[in-house]
This record gives sequence, C-alpha cells and structure tokens, in this order.
Amino acid sequence: MKGASAIGAAVVTAVALLGCFMVGGQLAVLAALAVLALAFYAMWRLPLRQSILALTFLGLTLESPSEAPSGGLWRSPLAPMGELYLAHLNLSFPYKWMLFSGIDIALVYVLTVALVRRAGDRRARESVPGAAPMRTAVLVAVAGAAWMWAWGMVRGDADVASSLWQLQRVGYVPLVFALFSLGIRGERDAPLVGRTIVAAACVKAMFAIYVRATVPPPPGEGTLAYATIHPDSMLFAGAFCIVVAVLLQRPPRKQLLVSALILPLLAAGMIANHRRVAWVELGAGLTTVVALTPSTPRRRALVRRLWLLSPVAALYTLVGWGSSSTLFAPVEVIRSVVDSKADASTAWRDWENYNLVVTLRQNPILGSGYGHGYIERVKLPDISQAYALYRFVPHNSILGLWAYGGLVGFTALWAMFVVGIFLAVIAAKRAGQGVERAAAVSSAASVVVYLVHCYGDMGLGTWTSVFTVAPALALASQLAVSTGAWPTEARRRALWRPWIRPGAPEASPALRP
Repeated sequence: MKGASAIGAAVVTAVALLGCFMVGGQLAVLAALAVLALAFYAMWRLPLRQSILALTFLGLTLESPSEAPSGGLWRSPLAPMGELYLAHLNLSFPYKWMLFSGIDIALVYVLTVALVRRAGDRRARESVPGAAPMRTAVLVAVAGAAWMWAWGMVRGDADVASSLWQLQRVGYVPLVFALFSLGIRGERDAPLVGRTIVAAACVKAMFAIYVRATVPPPPGEGTLAYATIHPDSMLFAGAFCIVVAVLLQRPPRKQLLVSALILPLLAAGMIANHRRVAWVELGAGLTTVVALTPSTPRRRALVRRLWLLSPVAALYTLVGWGSSSTLFAPVEVIRSVVDSKADASTAWRDWENYNLVVTLRQNPILGSGYGHGYIERVKLPDISQAYALYRFVPHNSILGLWAYGGLVGFTALWAMFVVGIFLAVIAAKRAGQGVERAAAVSSAASVVVYLVHCYGDMGLGTWTSVFTVAPALALASQLAVSTGAWPTEARRRALWRPWIRPGAPEASPALRP
C-alpha cells in the first residue's frame, strides 16, 4: 500500500467521524466508536510508517482550539474532529479526568504496536539504523525536562498545573521522534514524509486563502490578524524549503511542473496568513538549503541572480524604511520585526525578553524550574484573561528554556536539535545527488525553520512544530548512517577495539575510516 493510501484513510476517517457527530445523540457516539475501532484495527495491520504519516497529516491539518484558529472568527468543517484529536477530551466530554487528547491515545497506541512487533519479531525491521548520538541526545532531552520539573517542585511555591503544561510542550518531540525512528526507512521513505508535509501545507494554504478572501475582520479592525494559526508559518516555510531542495537536485520534468504550482500556492498561503515570522523562517530555511547544496549549474545560476538583485533589494529597503505605502509593504514587515519603535507587538516582546533575561540572572546554572513564571521586572499589560500561561510559556521559547532550565536544563533540551543539524549537514555533504541529498538538506532546513520560530513565536509544543521537526531529526539520524557520514554501531566498535584491547588485531581494511 502506498503512503498516499494512508493519508486517504486518515481523511476518510476524519470525515466519517465528523459525520457521526453531526448526527448527534447516542447513535453518533456508537458510530464514532465503530469508526475508531476500525481505524485502530487498520493501524494494527498497516506498516508502522503509514500509521505515523496518517497521524502526521491529521496533526498538521486539523484545528486545535487552544491555538485559536482564524482568531475564532471561522471554523473549518473538520473543526469538531480537530477538537477531539488535538484538544483535551474533557473539553468535549463532561469528565474532568480526561486530561488527554485523541492524539495522545493514538501516539501511545502506535508506539505500543511498534514495541509489540519488535518483541514478537513481526515486521521488526520496519526502520533502518540511526546515529547513536541522536538517540542519546533525545534521551538526555527527556531527562532534562524531568529534571526541570523536579527542580521546580523542590524549590516550592510552584504552580503545578502550569508546570505540567510546560512539561507537556517539550515531551512530544522525543515521543514522535521515537515513532518515526521505529517506522521509517531513511531514503526509501523520505519522499513519503516530504509529500505528507507538503500536502498538509497546501491544504492549510488553501484554508488561509479562503479565510482571507471571505471572512470579514472583527469590528474596529482593518484586517484579520491571521487566517489559520500562528504555527502554520513553520509549515509553510518548511514545505517551501522541501520543494526547493528537491528542485535543486534536477528532478524530472513532471516534478518541475508540480513544483511550479505548489510554490505559488505556499507563498499565497504565507501572504494570506499574514505572519511576519514566516518570512524570516523562509529566509533562514532557504539560506540553509542553498548553503548545503553542492555547486551545480542550477545553484550557481540562483546564487548569481541573488547577488545581482542584492543592490536593488538594499536600495528598495533603504527608500521604503519609513514609508507606509503599499508598494513598500515587505519593507514594513522587515522593519516591524527588527524595530520595536515601529510595532507595538515587537516592543511587547522585547520587554518580555528582558524579563526572561532578568529571571535567568537569578539562577543562571539551574534556572527557576518548571512551575515558576518569569519575573516581571517590567510590568507588561495584563493578558492573563486571554492567555493565562503567558509567564510560563513565553513567546521566545529559547530564552524561556534558558530562564526555566538555566545552563543545565537548556543544554539538555537543546542538544537534540544541535545534534540533528550536525547529522543532517554531514549527511548532505556525503549524499549523492537525488532523493538522499534533498532529504538531508530539507531536514536541516526544517530544524532551522523550527529554531527561528522558537525564538520569535512560541515554537515549543505546537503540533505543527512536533510533526515537522521530529521527522526531520529522525531522517537526519538515519541518513547520516546510510550515507556513511556516521558509522554504524558495529563499525564503530570494530574501529575502537584495537584501542580498547591492546594487542587485539586491527580492524579489516573495509572497516577502516
């Protein structure tokens, strides 16, 4: 069964569940349970990778109420399914103990299926080996998150409920990374992963364009603040980088034609969603793609054009820096990102960053721990009614981790992203032209896009970030081994054996670096 069939099954399941709940009453509940039972049986029988990709597609396209899609002004037809899948179930059912979401159940179930298969040696080899440092870094991240929570509790006066939200936001990436590591097969499945993410981005881009064209802004506002959700910036930018990475590898003509349709759609989606950070992420991601792509005629032509256009772009920016004309709208976006005097939102975040630095200075080694909000040395406008967690989950996720974890916690949690980029880079350098290189390059770009979003707009813990960066880390780990950029565990042991055991025979020439 092809990867597309898994996505199709996910869409059919979503539509079926939506139909069940539109019927209403006990009949709807029984029908929904029947559909869920069928979906769980399918996940038990399907190859693990197809179940994971189906969950990924749903996680990237369905709406989570906590992210206030379209500012609450529009709901897609699949909104009820999104509430069941991505939000705590106690919001849909009158049971307070249901402090988990549908996707929590699905992820735990798929992980159980994977472990049962490996224990029973049935389809146990659904994946390929990954680099050991990546697994170590992920385990260190889990230990670091547990430490930050325990340290916050030991310090006393912790807000336990808020600490659990903080812990939850850093726990999903390791879990989904483990699932992708168990289920995908490196270069063989990289195209399926890329197509899933790009397909989800195209769906959200169409939603954004539709909302921007049809939904009026709230009273007193000239325009909608955003069309879908904030984290879709990562999805659009990451998918754009995937397509460009493939284009730089001399794809067949058919793929060129498809890309010619996809790239304008994604750009239109970013414009419709109207998030400034998307353009910063896109710039950082494309820079990564170009930097990691070896010199080819197509790459040299692209770089040459960029150099020729750079003086024009600089002059355009200089002339339009203080203008409010529509002609200089891109310059206005750039200025609003870097100049706090030009945008109230940027100024608010600058002061929030200052408060986070103040908090870090109180305990730079261990941090404040989870459950303790940042110190408001500068009192900001009270937004607790709209966002109760603002002191516990700040916009700048990177400075937030520094403040709550200090040097110890931040290093532990951030190591997996550093290792992931390193493995993606060395894999890209060793990969041959084609799918393998495009996958390695786009994996590095996806992590870079994620890091930019973490700095600018609450990247930690969103479902979009989880289902874009976790597969990128898993692919980087597997590609580093398959390209020979990182040795397998058996080869590494053979290389080190003569050093560990004096007098032991040297490794065979085939195993020497």
